[in-house]
Amino acid sequence: MSTPSDAISLPSGPIQVRGACPHDCPDTCALITTVDDNGVATRVQGNPDHPHTDGVLCAKVSKYTERSYHPERVLTPLKRTGPKGPGGSSQFAPVGWDEALDDIAQRLQSIAARAPEAILPYSYAGTMGMVQGESMDRRFFHQLGASLLDRTICASAGAEALTQTLGGKVGMKVEFFAESQLILIWGSNSIGSNLHF
Repeated sequence: MSTPSDAISLPSGPIQVRGACPHDCPDTCALITTVDDNGVATRVQGNPDHPHTDGVLCAKVSKYTERSYHPERVLTPLKRTGPKGPGGSSQFAPVGWDEALDDIAQRLQSIAARAPEAILPYSYAGTMGMVQGESMDRRFFHQLGASLLDRTICASAGAEALTQTLGGKVGMKVEFFAESQLILIWGSNSIGSNLHF
């Protein structure tokens, strides 16, 4: 009997896979990832046909392969083996995923049993995609009874500023920036992380 994998014939040699940046910033960059015969990504580049980016990627995304396959990348959970201390004196030891998840679950359950509001989930941005962003963790923390927090460092303030300044939560069309006489940016490293701005 044949299996679905029997029916698929993959080309030999590197292939290019089209996709989108997982960071989900407003640029929505289109990516072309070169993958070798072993399924290893060897290069990530911008799609030159993308209307706003013309194939240029920010510093975060252009180094994806270097970060993903860096020999010093942490690939296993680390557990503190000594007290916290100044100057990086804390010690850590690698542990398995089951042990790490069991320890985390036990600690959260212990806190939730006596004072669930003491759990304060604080995170924002990073990857703002629908699945990777802020949907699943909110369900999880709601079930624990954790405190609610508007977890934005800047988005709520920015949205309010847009509303007060422009009358709505909309920004300028990116094409308008080329015609600007002055662009004032604060609280952002647009050249490094949102260079198409």
